[in-house]
Amino acid sequence: MAKMVRYGALGCLALGVLALPGCAERLAPDPAMAAAVAAKPRATVFSLDTPVERIAADRRGKAVLERDLPGLMASRSYLLFDDMSLSEIATLSSGQLTQTKLDVVEADLSRLAQ
Repeated sequence: MAKMVRYGALGCLALGVLALPGCAERLAPDPAMAAAVAAKPRATVFSLDTPVERIAADRRGKAVLERDLPGLMASRSYLLFDDMSLSEIATLSSGQLTQTKLDVVEADLSRLAQ
């Protein structure tokens, strides 16, 4: 039984290797598309559903968090909620993170993408 599984896996691997050269030709980048992408840097889009650590990793996002939610980044509990989104944190904040504050943060984060 183990030999059948092993030989089956080897057969699939061999078929995959044979198919790779054709894939490379079809997926070759279009030079015009590559130039267009290189010319315009992509804007980072953050929302209330983005994990706080990802927002804080961007210098502009961190500035928004520090300005709109002072003390959030300096909290002793930051490591407990840094992988959560602001929406998730709001549901657990016992009303400390209000919808009004979330609306301000959301508006400021959306301006970063422009």
